Amino acid sequence: MRAVVIGGSGQIGGWLLRVLTERGHEAVGTYSTVPFDGLVPLDASHLAESANWLRAQAADVVFYPAGFTWVDGCERDPARARSANVEQPLNLARAAAETGARFISFSTDYVFDGKAGPYAETDAPNPLSVYGRAKHEAERALGDAALTLRTTWVYGPERQGKNFAYQLARALREKGELACPSDQFSTPSYGPDVARAAVLLAERKVKGIVHVAGPEFLGRVEFARALAEAFGLDPGGIVGRRTAELGQGAPRPLRGGLRTPRLDALGPEFRMRPLADCLADFRVQLAEPGDWVRPLFAK
Repeated sequence: MRAVVIGGSGQIGGWLLRVLTERGHEAVGTYSTVPFDGLVPLDASHLAESANWLRAQAADVVFYPAGFTWVDGCERDPARARSANVEQPLNLARAAAETGARFISFSTDYVFDGKAGPYAETDAPNPLSVYGRAKHEAERALGDAALTLRTTWVYGPERQGKNFAYQLARALREKGELACPSDQFSTPSYGPDVARAAVLLAERKVKGIVHVAGPEFLGRVEFARALAEAFGLDPGGIVGRRTAELGQGAPRPLRGGLRTPRLDALGPEFRMRPLADCLADFRVQLAEPGDWVRPLFAK
């Protein structure tokens, strides 16, 4: 299988490239602003140029884990949010279809309102934020011809060191304290497992919407304390505060998270590992950081 990963410098994109290579597939990844060795520069906002480049790749499958995922930034800049999360992926999805390539996009539990999570694929979306509405619009436009993976609270080893686990570790080490929302709940999802499931789904040629998320439904504070303990940091520095006190710019689905009936039905090789196993693997990955993993406390 020849695969293209748009956004290969991000945490899911990086692991997609690694998993694809380990499973014997040919893979090329792109970056927009953060270069890594082996990646090709591509600015998806240049619609014609990026579509022409993708057509020339003669790919069998195109993964699109890229986009503008800063939720509060999307709320402040709806035009950029729609461009990056709707117009750009749809442009490349059309280019992929012209060459017969399958298109795989990534979405979020922010398409739900967070009143009754965790949610299954059959539950009706009702996004609260600009980010959630853009992702839902893209889901509807792509339809069942594509594969859309919804995931949430993605954490784990990665090359840029931007996800919540890295932010928490740096805050506790440098300040001794981190405020976390006490009323937000979801299903933390380990990045390497999300990528592996995505590649397996691509190999099976699955279409439609599939939830790919961890098996535990946790509060943000409980999740943060588990991360701190795994890294040998003091969980006592994690302070729980209600979302309304934190001044976040975009509304959050407080009781979000995803159930995974479609994924589980495909067989045990698709199932996501529990948090304890993922944290053990996270520690192993951090013990030998290299091209794929940034050290936990690197600036």
